[in-house]
Amino acid sequence: MPEQQKTTLDDLLAKAHSIGENAASQADQAEKNCKLSDEIVADINQARLIQVLQPKRFGGLELGFPAMVRISQALAQHDMAASWIYSLFAIHHWWGSLVKPELQDEMWKEDPHKLFSDAFAPAGKATPVADGYILNGKWAFVSGVPWADFIALGAMVQTEAEPEYFMMFLPKGDYEVLDDWDTVGMRSSASCSVQVKDMFIPEYRAISMGSIINDNVAPGHVYNNGPLYRLPFGPGLAVSLVGCHVGGAQAMLRMYKERMSKRVPLFTVERQDEMVPSQMILAESSVKLEACEQLMYRYADEIMEVGTAISNGEEVDTLEVRTRTFAWRSYLGRETRSVADTLFQNTGAFAIYAGTPIQRFWRDFYAIAQHVVFNYEVGTRNYGRFLLGLEPLPAIY
Repeated sequence: MPEQQKTTLDDLLAKAHSIGENAASQADQAEKNCKLSDEIVADINQARLIQVLQPKRFGGLELGFPAMVRISQALAQHDMAASWIYSLFAIHHWWGSLVKPELQDEMWKEDPHKLFSDAFAPAGKATPVADGYILNGKWAFVSGVPWADFIALGAMVQTEAEPEYFMMFLPKGDYEVLDDWDTVGMRSSASCSVQVKDMFIPEYRAISMGSIINDNVAPGHVYNNGPLYRLPFGPGLAVSLVGCHVGGAQAMLRMYKERMSKRVPLFTVERQDEMVPSQMILAESSVKLEACEQLMYRYADEIMEVGTAISNGEEVDTLEVRTRTFAWRSYLGRETRSVADTLFQNTGAFAIYAGTPIQRFWRDFYAIAQHVVFNYEVGTRNYGRFLLGLEPLPAIY
């Protein structure tokens, strides 16, 4: 029996919890090092968690987004940085399936466990030359770059009409990693900057993103044309990060509940779990997170249904899907962060000590809240405009 047929979601979730527990035990040292241990990333990769969205033709599992968000959630219930790195590498195995076949083969034909990081910000300049481009630029927030075999970097290419947005792929060795990751949150994600100087990018490693993002047409569809690879790019790319929010907030809820039964607030005689306001906080936070979890699952299920419809030749209003799911995930980001705030504020003064897990989760929340795919103002504005029959303003996602 082929290996991918023997791997179930239950198997992967069990591995995710085990790896997450190990990552949690190493979290303090990982924060000091500003990166997860190589052991944790290797375990995530060898456990086949990252292959959950990878095409079967490269040995992937093609289990879809419902499985992917649950694995991300499970890891985040122990360590948010491990979940973040998993989620990004896993989603790259999905969007890497949309690039040119020659590039897919270069990355995965010999070794399907090769990883790539990316930075979508068009911070680079690519100059057309014979058979390719010359790339220059500096990019920040390249999460997981120490473990990447390739990176993909956003750049603008000047065409005869107007500048065009590309992602440029480079193998390790063609870029410089800058040791500049020292932040308040997500410290162990190793999201360093990279710099590229006068590097030649052959045509097959240069991917024009306009048709992929806006028209749902990708060169990789020649190889991968099933429902998983036909759903809209933005909603698929961005849902990968939602599980980190939901799982992280659930971890904080668990910590708060455990602390309640042991804590007698200063100058009181009641344990915290006997106090009505604290009981209400616990209940309200639980309900909010249950609602967020179900919305995340619905999001993952629905984009798979959209991919099936498109694959079957049905007409789908992808703009409606893109604007609505942006509003959904920005709402999920805001709500889970609100719960995290409430729980942290009511856990007691000792929660502020370095090495206390709940403060690390709280800091991580504020780091991932800065990601563009969770911009609440943009997400709700554009969905509101769509609902009113107005043209949404430009947004990549």
